[in-house]
Amino acid sequence: MASGRAGTPAATLGTLRAHDAKRALAVDRLILGASPLAGIYRGVDASEAAATVRAALDVGFTRFDTAPHYGLGLSETRLGEALRTHAKKAVKVYTKVGRVMKPMDEVTESERESVVEWGNVPGNDGCIFPDAPRDVLPVLDYSANGFVRSHADSLNRLGIDRIEGLRIHDAETPERFEAATTGGGVRALTALRDAGTISEVSLGMNDASYVLRMIRENPPGTFDSVMMAGSWNLLDQDGLEVLLECQARNIKVHNAGVFASGVLVGGSHYKYGPAPDEIKRRTEKWNVLARAYDIPLPAIALAFALTPEVVDSCAVGVKSPDEVAQSVAWLADAARVPRQLWLDAFSQGLLAWIPS
Repeated sequence: MASGRAGTPAATLGTLRAHDAKRALAVDRLILGASPLAGIYRGVDASEAAATVRAALDVGFTRFDTAPHYGLGLSETRLGEALRTHAKKAVKVYTKVGRVMKPMDEVTESERESVVEWGNVPGNDGCIFPDAPRDVLPVLDYSANGFVRSHADSLNRLGIDRIEGLRIHDAETPERFEAATTGGGVRALTALRDAGTISEVSLGMNDASYVLRMIRENPPGTFDSVMMAGSWNLLDQDGLEVLLECQARNIKVHNAGVFASGVLVGGSHYKYGPAPDEIKRRTEKWNVLARAYDIPLPAIALAFALTPEVVDSCAVGVKSPDEVAQSVAWLADAARVPRQLWLDAFSQGLLAWIPS
């Protein structure tokens, strides 16, 4: 485990508290992750995306998470259209900042050479959103002006009056981190919050070490919530110190990547690539445990991801009404996970923490 502030061991932050066992695993603890609405790895029809959002609304989802990065604005556009059509009550939408989607003719030659994220442009190796528009380019911009523009652009794509929270997205290189912090990006978000334009200043990041740095190197009270992806699930608990830090600072955690990029629900990808053999072996050990207790493995994944008291909610990425229904069913099954299962997993070296 990484060390804490100024070399202080993470253990001094205290013990990770668990939710009261009687706390209901209700649908309002789930956030719909809208990246699949833009079609990850394969295209998703616009009507299917709309039906997915409608199904989520019908079963009680009230919070939605998206980003300009997801399909170069396509996720935001589809989510906004569906919410305007089908939402019958107020919902909360979170999106992200750090990339500005610029029309092709607005992008300078210098930007093309230095800050365009070519790997996310359709037709380039690495692009996982084949349906993304081809008339814009994703320009990395973690400056104050970039964050303010990104917010305005997201409002236009979503077609809504208000965004609940803005998350600093993928500030996980020295250059991006520096631009967001000393470059004024974070201050721009707190100014939007102070003005009442947004309610939450947040993070949307994968690397737990950068999440810790962002929290610790900014004044107390800067962040209201943190979305950490892929660092607190059955296969990866590198985010333990982040959870402890957020617990100490009363920062809500929105846990993402709880199915480990899909490998815990039968997929073959792990952290945006083919699952390594070690991950396959650990997943099979979890499958054996799940069969022994007759509980679906994704339900166990949700139970673990939601159990820490500091975890306010979990994001689930879905791309069809059937996947919405399946997520809700797994949530119901999560209530059946007994403590003995956690003890068995801990004894097999599968967990760094045992839910109490």
